[in-house]
Amino acid sequence: MNWLKTLWNNIVNKTSVSPTLVAVEEDEGCCAEIFLHVLREAGVSKHVKKANGLVLFEEWYNGPCNEDSIRAAMADFKAAHPAVAAKMAGKL
Repeated sequence: MNWLKTLWNNIVNKTSVSPTLVAVEEDEGCCAEIFLHVLREAGVSKHVKKANGLVLFEEWYNGPCNEDSIRAAMADFKAAHPAVAAKMAGKL
């Protein structure tokens, strides 16, 4: 019965339309989590992960760890990493 409950939870999570709240604290590694959150909202997180975009972003970004700053840095990040920018084309 446990596998049935797991399956049901996976289906509900994938089809849920309720907004997900994200609590963000400023610490090491949170910038990548915020970046991933922004990518998920745009629907490109899987594609960017395949292009090693999270690691590249962590190495490249040195600004404040908040969503507004990370969103503002997206254009510069895409200019610096054209292969990742191709995965975000039209979404961000």
